[in-house]
Amino acid sequence: MTLTIDLDTILNNLVSDLGPSVYFILISSLNGVIMKSYINEDEFNKASISLNISQLYELAEETAESIGLHSPDFNITHSDNYYILSIKILEHLVILLTEDQVEVRDVFKIINQSVNPP
Repeated sequence: MTLTIDLDTILNNLVSDLGPSVYFILISSLNGVIMKSYINEDEFNKASISLNISQLYELAEETAESIGLHSPDFNITHSDNYYILSIKILEHLVILLTEDQVEVRDVFKIINQSVNPP
């Protein structure tokens, strides 16, 4: 069974459901090319963020494989009062900067509702 994702739906649902708690959302390919983006403030360099997160995923995958583990599907970084969530789904990365009051399970629920059978 092949699954598809609607990047516009993911982006729109995350923005509308998370509201002002989300500062930016980037949806990129695994090699760092930006497919969709939402930025709440103008001070973020989305290309640099996406490339750095993609490189972090590569490093995490290499490390996991070198010790015999499966590649990670998501990463959560906590800093001060913020989360950076990076989620790999169907050859894309969804990267969010949110307040740490956001329920991470809600983010996964929103994304999962946007994955559809063909």
